[in-house]
Amino acid sequence: MTGNMTIMFIVGFVIFSLYIWGLLTMITKAHKKQKTDLENDPELRGFDWEHYHQYREERYYKSPSRKKYKRKKFQKVVNGKKEV
Repeated sequence: MTGNMTIMFIVGFVIFSLYIWGLLTMITKAHKKQKTDLENDPELRGFDWEHYHQYREERYYKSPSRKKYKRKKFQKVVNGKKEV
């Protein structure tokens, strides 16, 4: 019984591995084809792709800026008089 389970596991692993390999190759091919189609598009002739990619990388890796607020100093009031 254990030998059958091992063979079934190996066959399943091979099928899964082939599926993942095929999926990744199709994604890579589609990405390359889309990139070449965009670069050869007659409506986008003269578009600066290097600047576009550089801007996207800068925007992606840039840390979000947060405003720094100053804390207000609270005054202590004792018997109607303000203390600093």
